Amino acid sequence: MTDNGKQMTTLIRSQHQRTTSPAQDKTDEIRGYYKQGLQQIRGTRNMHPDARRIEIARLYATTQAALKKVQQEQIKADQETFAQLERQLWGYDDVRANAYTSAEKAAVDSTVRDAQDRAAKLKKPDEAARALTSAEQGGDKVLARAIAKRAHDMNWDHVLQGYLDTRPTEAERYQQAGDIYARQHTTAGALTHGFLGALPAPDELRGVSSKDIEAMADPGDTGPTAA
Repeated sequence: MTDNGKQMTTLIRSQHQRTTSPAQDKTDEIRGYYKQGLQQIRGTRNMHPDARRIEIARLYATTQAALKKVQQEQIKADQETFAQLERQLWGYDDVRANAYTSAEKAAVDSTVRDAQDRAAKLKKPDEAARALTSAEQGGDKVLARAIAKRAHDMNWDHVLQGYLDTRPTEAERYQQAGDIYARQHTTAGALTHGFLGALPAPDELRGVSSKDIEAMADPGDTGPTAA
């Protein structure tokens, strides 16, 4: 199992996953406008069939481009958000923010390294659970976080859950990261994400290639006409 696989298997396996993305509502809205526009064009009387096909091609091409844009924006947003969430969950920016002098910063960095080294030496989940309990009782938040990260990487379910149970903010962040991971790494998530940019061609354009649809929608792109 890859490191990425270890990171989110607990959440994917044991909790409900929202594999839909925030972009889903936006694409649903775009498809709604597309459907209305299609009905309007089809219902326009006295329009020549060729003109109707051109109008439908324009509507289809514009809608598909909008859906693709939303899909790409979601990919970028997921990547950026996931990286931010991981830093918030497992980084120590909040701890370092309280260090002002060079000596204080050096002390914090030493404490973090020591905690990470101690956590890395944990080989069994029960051993990690005891170490987490001891860190929690001693108020050692740095060590507790390092142990939770170790549990996260090693897929030690009950240890990680014990850490998150007393930290609602971190639990919410972990859930959000799990949602993103599910969209990126599960079959259901991939299908849902792929659907964001999908738009079946209407009957009027069935059998017409994408290139020809683009040419119909924007004939100016087909090149100069002969004199």
